Amino acid sequence: MLTCMKRLREQIAAGIQALGLCAPQGAAEALARHIDMVLEANAQFNLTSIDPGDAVSLHVLDSCAAVPLLGSAPLGSFADIGSGAGFPGIPLAVMTNRTVALVESVGKKAAFLERVVAELRLDATVHRARAEELAQTQAESFSAVTARALSSLPSLVELAAPLLRRDGLLICLKGEPKEVELERGRMAAALCGMREERVVRLSIPGTDARRCVIVYRRSGRPRVRLPRRPGMAQHEPLA
Repeated sequence: MLTCMKRLREQIAAGIQALGLCAPQGAAEALARHIDMVLEANAQFNLTSIDPGDAVSLHVLDSCAAVPLLGSAPLGSFADIGSGAGFPGIPLAVMTNRTVALVESVGKKAAFLERVVAELRLDATVHRARAEELAQTQAESFSAVTARALSSLPSLVELAAPLLRRDGLLICLKGEPKEVELERGRMAAALCGMREERVVRLSIPGTDARRCVIVYRRSGRPRVRLPRRPGMAQHEPLA
């Protein structure tokens, strides 16, 4: 166990350095404990699809690659929607010391996130709710919203818009979206008071996988009433 944790810490520390990031004290230890808890939980129930050999590169470092983008958001807390096992929300919170709202509607996954928050003593809250439900009580409360491999870009734009403050950022971690999805994201953004700010293509240390991060900014008022009913963003996207 100790040997495994040491190896995880060393892999994470080396990967963070390869990304050109400066980690706060104790960050590698916290991130290693998080991934260790994910692997333990996965043995008990289907928490997330994860290969132990790729856990550091495809989950921890993949999440950490968005640190500079979150750093460009206004000061304040951020929401990680569809948080699942806690990626990218927990690594981003550890690396930036920002307060995070982990939004996960599946009960077992939310319970797992609560254990991680307690174990790592994070400045975080876990919301057992969908993003649309959170927007009913915390509209325009967040400086940023993050999402990783959750849904299509039009859906993510719609889910994030009512949660974001003016000038807040939506940071979407995707694989390699096709141009048609990027264009649909722009169309949905125009309806939701958002605009595409940039598309960043990244390489992740330890893997040949490519990562694309699409960033939108909340620039005005939506032209449609948001949030819509839960599920509509996915089943009847605006674009």
